[in-house]
Amino acid sequence: MRIALDAMGGDHAPDAVVKGALRAVQKGFVSASELVLVGQIEPISKLLTEAAADFVVAPIDDFAALAEGAASGTFLVVPATEVVGMDESPTLALRKKKDSSLLVGARLVKNRHCDAFCSAGNTGACVAAAMLSLKSLDGVHRPGIAVTIEGERGPFTIIDVGANVSPKPIHLLQYGLMGECLYRKQFGKERPKVGLVNIGGEEGKGNDLAKETQEHFRASGLNFIGNVEGQDVFLGAADVLVTEGFVGNVILKLSEGLATHLLHVVQEELVAAGVAPERIKTSLERIWKRCDYSEYGGALLLGVEGIVTICHGRSDANAISNAVRVSRDAIRSEVTQSIVEVIRGTQNAKVDS
Repeated sequence: MRIALDAMGGDHAPDAVVKGALRAVQKGFVSASELVLVGQIEPISKLLTEAAADFVVAPIDDFAALAEGAASGTFLVVPATEVVGMDESPTLALRKKKDSSLLVGARLVKNRHCDAFCSAGNTGACVAAAMLSLKSLDGVHRPGIAVTIEGERGPFTIIDVGANVSPKPIHLLQYGLMGECLYRKQFGKERPKVGLVNIGGEEGKGNDLAKETQEHFRASGLNFIGNVEGQDVFLGAADVLVTEGFVGNVILKLSEGLATHLLHVVQEELVAAGVAPERIKTSLERIWKRCDYSEYGGALLLGVEGIVTICHGRSDANAISNAVRVSRDAIRSEVTQSIVEVIRGTQNAKVDS
């Protein structure tokens, strides 16, 4: 198993990415030799040297031979001279920057040198790089970004949170199928509850997209519970929530900001009530661990041939470390193969009917 990390992606790259790689090894998520850092050699090698970490520079054309000869416990570093900025147009940037860390990382998966690619860089460019380099899974119309986060009754998965802002009903149906497959693999629940994010809980609510998607879901064989309103998203109404990328991204970013705001309010009220500072610190740390985006690490881009994990642009070392764990778990669970079987089974069922 090998996981490629975009060392130049994110607001705090390459420092946060390299430190996240080191932390992932320290936590036992992976070994050093299972991580491949992709990006500009000078800053990456400087950070690894400062951490007294062993590494080997392995250009992509010579990767297989150099990787095989590298000692156990040695990081692999693959050069990429260009960086896609967070504010750049994904299509234009990838067209001009053929040697960007995003494209080189995706090619490592395409060439089967790595099993997964992980980036905290420009989300649109990351999705585009994956779609350019990796084929869509057989039968999948559009990939979707799925993130699993903590709710009131435990974890739930929401898809899509940013890959496709103008979906068709068939895309949303497939998001439900892929999200349900991921949830089963992650948590061993045989029949996860699947819901459609909508403006009302009643059947027939919503715009034309929502109404047509409901019909698809009811005929899908999924454990579809119907529409889920915004206030019920975090209350455990469903295990898998399906929505278009625009709405999903707003929900995700809103929840992060709201969690931070509420934590500040609680802290202010506890201080005003005269609670001892050490008790406040201990309690808030436990609460924040359940709400902090860095604890879920990254979101999986489902529907492409290979594991692609997309991280928050503000990811710190802890978030990168947990994104490595998410990538590792996705590789081990063989979720990609399971999605192919589920989509193929759905298509066969339509033919048989």
